[in-house]
Amino acid sequence: MAGTYLIRPPRVSDALRMWQLVNRSENLDRNSLYSYLMWCRDFSENSVVAERDDGEVIGFITGYRRPDAPETLFAWQTATNSEDRRPGLPGAMLETLLRGAESRGVTHLETTVNPGNRPVIMMLEKFASDVSAPVARRTLFDASQFPDEHPSEVLYRIGPIRFLTAVAAENSDERGQSIG
Repeated sequence: MAGTYLIRPPRVSDALRMWQLVNRSENLDRNSLYSYLMWCRDFSENSVVAERDDGEVIGFITGYRRPDAPETLFAWQTATNSEDRRPGLPGAMLETLLRGAESRGVTHLETTVNPGNRPVIMMLEKFASDVSAPVARRTLFDASQFPDEHPSEVLYRIGPIRFLTAVAAENSDERGQSIG
């Protein structure tokens, strides 16, 4: 686990490693490799990967701007390598993603969370607190809408989010954010 990692937009060449990361997870919804290829091609501007200094992808967030609300970035899937735990990695990926999106007019974050996923809920609450942004919650998709044992998905809407420009420049370069 020694070394640094870089948070940057995904490339098509990252799709296989992202897909493998999800398939090793016990609690993420499985998607086709094709979906990650398309995500890396079409939505890389609104997504990030965390890459270890040896080139291994150890986490990602896929996101998109809502067509009917372009000021809102929806974080669709977040994954981290369970074998390479790095405290604060999901929060660092989220912050990097939103700092980049801010320049494109994004002021709000939305994501859905299973009510039993306490680590993600705590991370979102901490992030909202850190940026002094309000959090609104409501059930977006009820468990009855899923054909299997899938729990409800609660929508978290955080915003408006505003970062200080001077702080945004820390630890970053044109490729992404390097964390050591």
